[in-house]
Amino acid sequence: MSYLLKTNLTRSIRFFSTGRAIRYAQPLATEPSIETNAPSETNRLEKTLQTFWEKVDVAKEKDGFHVRLDGKSLKTPLGNQLVIPSAKKSLAYMVCNEWKNLSNLKVKPHSVPLTSLSTRAIDLGISHAVQDLEALTKLGNIEDIKTDLLRYLDTDTVLIFSPKEDCDGKLRRAQEEMYRPLIASMESYLQQFAENSSEKITLNFLDSDTDGFRSNYQNEATKRAALNWMNKLNVWELVALEKATLTAKSFLCGVAIVRANNKTLTDNEAPMDLESIARAASLEVIYQTERWGEVEDTHDVDKVDLRRNLAAAALVAYELPIDEN
Repeated sequence: MSYLLKTNLTRSIRFFSTGRAIRYAQPLATEPSIETNAPSETNRLEKTLQTFWEKVDVAKEKDGFHVRLDGKSLKTPLGNQLVIPSAKKSLAYMVCNEWKNLSNLKVKPHSVPLTSLSTRAIDLGISHAVQDLEALTKLGNIEDIKTDLLRYLDTDTVLIFSPKEDCDGKLRRAQEEMYRPLIASMESYLQQFAENSSEKITLNFLDSDTDGFRSNYQNEATKRAALNWMNKLNVWELVALEKATLTAKSFLCGVAIVRANNKTLTDNEAPMDLESIARAASLEVIYQTERWGEVEDTHDVDKVDLRRNLAAAALVAYELPIDEN
């Protein structure tokens, strides 16, 4: 298992039944809601909010891993078989664990984040392959999803530096220490995907002291490189990127999640661990709460939910090396 998943995955992927408002998950990190009448276990769970099975297990078939309820394979909201690819064995057993540990009272969608991401990847992949326009209207067209994600690069959390006087200067110093190396690393990484080797990939950032409130924009060469990188992702990685980006409000944090879990994308650099990515996404909140105090049932829940969603995205992106499948 990758370094990122080994660090913090076990504790971060636990499911917290707090019943409290979770801002990162809804609406910022929520995938498009799919309402269909397809006879599937996921739809039944969504409507009844109660468990209706006694046994959950995983069966290895030729097409991948099937998570089964009382011997019957799960189906997605669109009625497709919920089949986890063979290279994602860890994910299959974690999805199984989600269903095993659901309470039979007031089951919430955020209780099954891995199932949610897995069904989205499956439905999106199949609908795109057969060009089911009705389904894609609900799920989103893959090319449109990429375009929407690319917009986050202009407003990326990691590309905005706070005023030097904020939080007695502590916040800006922390941003300089953490964001500068991350920006340089991402520029080097995306350089591989530039359309023209002579084009230098640079990430424009905002300095609040000198740039004020103007908008930030990336140049066309950088955007094309980022799009070329996304074009190499499979649908599972794209869904993971989407989840991480929406959760962290940062395209670069989303790239870091996928990058750490797919070393086939020409990358020899040591990956960021999950805690570092979560910290990069919430650095301003960390220092603001240090100065002004934490709001109970808000900041603490957000902190847990941020890590849970990023960990879920990491697990969905992760694949076993070919020789371990």
